[in-house]
Amino acid sequence: MRRIIIKEFEQLDETLSNLSAQFAYRLKNLCVKAEEVSLLPIEVPIEGELLNLEKCTTIGKEDEYSFMIFPNYDEDMENLGMAIFRAHPEFKQEIKSMKVDGVDENGKDKEQDVRYILVTMPEVDDDRYDVLKDGVKVCYEECKVQMEAANSKADVKFAQLTPGESDEDIQKLKNAREKLNETWNGQRDKVYNEKLQEIEDAHNKWLAEREAKEQRRQEDEATHSDTAARSMKIDQDDMAN
Repeated sequence: MRRIIIKEFEQLDETLSNLSAQFAYRLKNLCVKAEEVSLLPIEVPIEGELLNLEKCTTIGKEDEYSFMIFPNYDEDMENLGMAIFRAHPEFKQEIKSMKVDGVDENGKDKEQDVRYILVTMPEVDDDRYDVLKDGVKVCYEECKVQMEAANSKADVKFAQLTPGESDEDIQKLKNAREKLNETWNGQRDKVYNEKLQEIEDAHNKWLAEREAKEQRRQEDEATHSDTAARSMKIDQDDMAN
């Protein structure tokens, strides 16, 4: 098989790979859990320059739904919060502090408070559940169309390049393309289904927490009612005596 045909096949592979990666990136920015990828678009204005988040902060995780973002300099806290909001207005922000071991100007050990921004992913309530599922579906359909378009473009190229190739080589190319599409379509669908499951899990978590909260409220009301009833009975008994 000629080199130009192999190069065209490799180009198709690269295109499908890139489309798959772009699709995964877009889904990670439809945030359910705290995904590091979602922080990549954040640029913080510091002294007239836009800096990527990792260059001006230290980032950790409190749990799978929250980031702890420490500015390198406390004076950048306000700009940091604004930059996060611009990139992800849906993120919940809270300024908190924690004690860390440090040293004073004399080199002596000293415990000090360090401020940071706790960034928490919004809950997947009923409204956000629908928005996320619709967004994921749109991204999926767009990726699917783009992959089909890449294959159609490759079809034209291969139709121009394969005349004169042996039947055996043409069959090898057909088999390789089928395997290639099976791989990248499978990867796309895997990412899609995993994201849908992530949304379902987060929504079920919200439902369970809401149900538990409602149950506690009902129990509190029942307790207050029982207390009030007992108090009323005592008052009535006192009056009877």
